[in-house]
Amino acid sequence: MKNKLTLAAFAAAFAVSTASAQDGGVDFEKQILPILKQKCFKCHEKEKEDNGKIKKPKGGLRLDNAEAIMKGGKEYPAENVVAGKPDASWMLKTMALPESDEFAMPPEGKGDRVTAEEQALVKKWIESGAAFGAWKGVE
Repeated sequence: MKNKLTLAAFAAAFAVSTASAQDGGVDFEKQILPILKQKCFKCHEKEKEDNGKIKKPKGGLRLDNAEAIMKGGKEYPAENVVAGKPDASWMLKTMALPESDEFAMPPEGKGDRVTAEEQALVKKWIESGAAFGAWKGVE
């Protein structure tokens, strides 16, 4: 009887985790962070020295730290990512703008654009609450 209960509990836990993956749960570290690293960190990471010059994050916006992502930059503070509200989230808005728009990210000639598929994933992450899991990022 005990083995049947243990097996049933395991099966239930597996079903829940499988359902979570199937219902489109977005894993920040596995799905969103790689997009940010590849397409955003070049300009939006912690201040650092580069060839003897101090390189600060553009617009005061860091995307290499969970708290900083939610805080936003000089423009639209606290609206960079609005959990549950992708249409109010400046980060997603700027990714979706045409390349010729002055607010489009990344700016023309500064890197590869975030694809429509990647934008959809970021939107889904924001819609589902913009959770970072255990990821804190760079201090």
